[in-house]
Amino acid sequence: MSSPSEAIQFQAADFVFLALMLGGSMVIGLYIAARRRQTQTREDYLLGGRHMSAIPVCLSLFATFQSAISLLGIPTEVYTHGTMILYSQLGLVLSYYLALLTVVPLMYPLRLTSVYEYLRLRYRSRLPQLVGSAMGMVTNLSYMTVALLSPALALETAVGIPLWMSIVLVGAIGTAYTSLGGMRSVIWTDVFQTAVIFAGIFTVLVKGTMDVGGPTKVWQIGLAGGRVRFDETSLDPRVRHTVWNQMVGSVFFWLAVHFNQSSVQRVMSTRAKREANRVYLLTIPIVTTYSIVMMATGLVILAYFFSLGCDPLAAGSIHNKNQLVPYFVLHALRFLPGLPGLYISTIFSGALSTLSSGINSLSANMVEDFLAGPLRHRSESAVTTITKLLVCCFGLLIIGLAYLAKEFQGPITQITYTFIGASSGPALGLFLLSGLFPQANSPGALAGLGAGFLYSVWQAVGASLFGQSNPGLPLGPTDRCVAANSTAYDLTTAGYGFTSKLPDLYTSPWSQSVTTAATTATGAGFQDRDFSLYDLSYTLNPVFGAVITVVVGLSLSLVLRPCLGEVQSPEAKLLFPFCRRFWYSDRDVLSTEMKPREKDIGRDLGEI
Repeated sequence: MSSPSEAIQFQAADFVFLALMLGGSMVIGLYIAARRRQTQTREDYLLGGRHMSAIPVCLSLFATFQSAISLLGIPTEVYTHGTMILYSQLGLVLSYYLALLTVVPLMYPLRLTSVYEYLRLRYRSRLPQLVGSAMGMVTNLSYMTVALLSPALALETAVGIPLWMSIVLVGAIGTAYTSLGGMRSVIWTDVFQTAVIFAGIFTVLVKGTMDVGGPTKVWQIGLAGGRVRFDETSLDPRVRHTVWNQMVGSVFFWLAVHFNQSSVQRVMSTRAKREANRVYLLTIPIVTTYSIVMMATGLVILAYFFSLGCDPLAAGSIHNKNQLVPYFVLHALRFLPGLPGLYISTIFSGALSTLSSGINSLSANMVEDFLAGPLRHRSESAVTTITKLLVCCFGLLIIGLAYLAKEFQGPITQITYTFIGASSGPALGLFLLSGLFPQANSPGALAGLGAGFLYSVWQAVGASLFGQSNPGLPLGPTDRCVAANSTAYDLTTAGYGFTSKLPDLYTSPWSQSVTTAATTATGAGFQDRDFSLYDLSYTLNPVFGAVITVVVGLSLSLVLRPCLGEVQSPEAKLLFPFCRRFWYSDRDVLSTEMKPREKDIGRDLGEI
């Protein structure tokens, strides 16, 4: 445990671990690229030749979306607001089951490269494809910027790694191996990074729990601090986290992610439809384990600093909530040089996997959606080279955006849901409208998308400017902090470890203030405030965006239908399987499904 006057910084062994992770990712990516250098086609580059098996694709999907945002965000969310975020993770698991019913059976038989090619097939027009792709690319750019910037900001202050160095290192390495090796390099480096992530999070959880005195003590402190709570069932949509808005909001947010280019591109890279189904089924237990560990880590961090009697946020040792996790790691794992570097490597791994996957999908969108016409008569090798150059360009763009957005402040989980949900919610609505209702036409769908997007952006911006803030539950005690100067404090403790007797958890001023704050958080704070849409929980933004897109899109499609004359209905295969027989006769359904099914069977037999 560090003394009050000792600066907590990375040691040589920590940098060794970090170098091994970054170097390992680079070596794996370059090795895969070298193996495929002579035979690489556009399909091989963007989709791994459509011969990937379920397990590596599953691990890649996990590493891409359970990124540095969740590594930093989930423990911080539990530390400051409590465990109601559990229901968000349950909604995430449910979204994987829904993806099995929607994404795989709709997209896989079409053999697409870009998910937005579906919109062209569905509406017999390139305009929905271009608009949908543009919105999807904006969403991916925003997500990757946050995923690259948030750990860099946290590590700059808490660890001492310069902001520019974190951004450039991750950006350059991810861009290098992705541009050279394509999807195969991305997937296999993601497998390695997943191993690093789990090694780091389990190490921190076990060591932190041991320091505090065991799981029982962690649980007791969490209860006394008001963090352990699972029973908020208020129907007031302004309450930040309830069972209902967490579950519903998370399902919509993550189902939108499953219709994202990065997700669908991985599904399309598998060698058979049954492998695509296995990807989602295998990801569920991995995501569940990860979510439980990250929530438990938040409780451990709370117990750790409570036991020290010095909350770093309350004392001013750190000034940004996103710095909490790396700051804790440097204290909890300092007993063995190198272990802090292991955990910081997990944060870099999360950012690296998100970046590499994102720039690969952005290049696929650009080539397949926007440059399909100009590149139609180009050779396969020329198109592949152009795709690699686009990967480099997008990598440089994201590095620049991340640095320009360096004034970003958390909490990153809420920022991600609010602003990325502003575009992903309407995008999900467009796919739901297209897959559920054959009556939807291109003008109605585009108008619905525009309405959903305008509402979501208005809601997100208005909530950030005029909505009632929720500072969270009271921070821990600072009675055992020692002033280092007039504005900052550092941790101190009488010895190496903690005393066996903690302060009275339930009669302390801290616990009493927690009770008062918890009452306010459940809705009492809105009693003296007129109802405002800006006060709605941020979790509902993607829900309203999707619903408005579907309702407006379907309504206008029906109104405009007579004006458009006779419009041919889409083929049954372009609707979700569970609603095809509702809209079409059995004969129509069979005639559109037999050919793709026969192709799939023939391909599967050929692989066997």
